[in-house]
Amino acid sequence: MIFSTPRRDAIYGFLFLALMAYSPTLAQPGTAAEKSSQIEIADAQVSYIQNAFIASPIAAVVRSIDVAEGDQIEQGRLLVQLDDSMARTECEAAVAAMEAAKIRSDDDVDARYARRALDFHIRELQQSEQANVRFAGAVSDSEVEKLRLVVDQAKLAIEQAEHEQQIAKAQSREKEATVQIAEQRVAEHAIRSSVAGVVVEITPKPGEWVDAGKPVVRVISLDPIRIDCFIDGRKYGPDLVNREVQFFCSEIPHANRSKGKAETFLGKVVFVSPELHPVTGQVRLWATVANPNHRLQSGMRGKVVIGGL
Repeated sequence: MIFSTPRRDAIYGFLFLALMAYSPTLAQPGTAAEKSSQIEIADAQVSYIQNAFIASPIAAVVRSIDVAEGDQIEQGRLLVQLDDSMARTECEAAVAAMEAAKIRSDDDVDARYARRALDFHIRELQQSEQANVRFAGAVSDSEVEKLRLVVDQAKLAIEQAEHEQQIAKAQSREKEATVQIAEQRVAEHAIRSSVAGVVVEITPKPGEWVDAGKPVVRVISLDPIRIDCFIDGRKYGPDLVNREVQFFCSEIPHANRSKGKAETFLGKVVFVSPELHPVTGQVRLWATVANPNHRLQSGMRGKVVIGGL
């Protein structure tokens, strides 16, 4: 049976509408593909990016504690001050020795005197030789030789003075290095934080002795914070790095009045381990999420959703 053109167009239009109604994928292009590209990991745990045990670089007596537990600190903040009275005295002595060495290195009096003496003896020799030219034997040969010897001695005196000045300059540089070492020793008595974060533990008290290498303060970083989980390494790899992440956690105290409702934190994948577990095929994945109010704490668990491309 052959339908007329208007009727045929009506039939085609009806079939197209029916197909759109029963095919969600065609009705909403990209939605199913987008959902399928997301990765959901049901079990993930919060951990610290920085959990630093700040140790004393030297053995000394604690003079003061300059922070308290709970303080929010920046990198380089003074944590503990050790007794540095002896180190400061040694530094002052080193500075004085350096200044004396610098004065000696700048002193060219001997060299200038030797040059003046050389000029005088050269003129004296020249006058004696000119006298012999005008009147033979006016100055004896032995006297002329003595004058030549004096000129040579004056030249050697200049070399000696310049040599001693070079030694003095080298000694001055040595004293400068000694001052730098002394200043470093003084600085070692001020224990500063190598990371920014929150002070959570202080071990010593003022007046106590601490040994070199002993931890004195513990500092943790809470923002951003790390999310640890495992993922199938046979399906996913480093291509997940920089993908957006949502972390859902329902263990936050008073996060929501609705029981069991999770709070959401946003971040991105920063690391996918290249080591595949030989039995499970899992690899470790790290993500960092913003935690500006420090609501997430180490040990909390939740769900991770890695967004699609």
